[in-house]
Amino acid sequence: MKKNIPSYYNNIDLILDEIWILLQRGVIDRNEDFRLPVVIVNSNGNADGRIVVLRGAFKDKNILRFHTDRRSPKVSFLKENKKIYFVFYNKKRKIQVRAEGISTIHYKNDITLQAWKNTQMISRKCYLSPQIPGDLINESASDLSKEMGENLPTLENSEVGYENFCVIESKIKSFEWLYLASQGHRRAKFNLDNNTKTWLVP
Repeated sequence: MKKNIPSYYNNIDLILDEIWILLQRGVIDRNEDFRLPVVIVNSNGNADGRIVVLRGAFKDKNILRFHTDRRSPKVSFLKENKKIYFVFYNKKRKIQVRAEGISTIHYKNDITLQAWKNTQMISRKCYLSPQIPGDLINESASDLSKEMGENLPTLENSEVGYENFCVIESKIKSFEWLYLASQGHRRAKFNLDNNTKTWLVP
């Protein structure tokens, strides 16, 4: 039985739109695999990766966005080296996308203020820890104060978390797309700076 072949399988002109559709879906759909990319940062010859939650995908500006604690080690890495890499994979569609970009750290500006206003209380709670992410501790514990426990903070009490909140915006320079298919894989690269595209050997 012949498998369904997506329209972009042999049409490179359709692939970039498909990438952005998945990215934008990842921002709003908790079930979309692209919502949780691996982000890789580098500093002094060291590379460090982690999963983040995709919070913004702006096709008109070629920008991806996520939130983080400004005390996090990845912020220190990005201050030293602005290059950033994303790896996305949609298991159902069998599409992998790698993105390379240049990061900007936003802190206490209009972008962070608007993002903070839209941040749900369960997420705000993550920024209330008195301890720095990654610090050594003597026993198993969450990052939250013992006084709060499993409770959510009030709006008023959550505002102190804004001190630790920042937004990482990444100006994407290129995408590399890989589609896995039994009839033959497909791979392509898109340079967004000069608006060029090419097929690659999978």
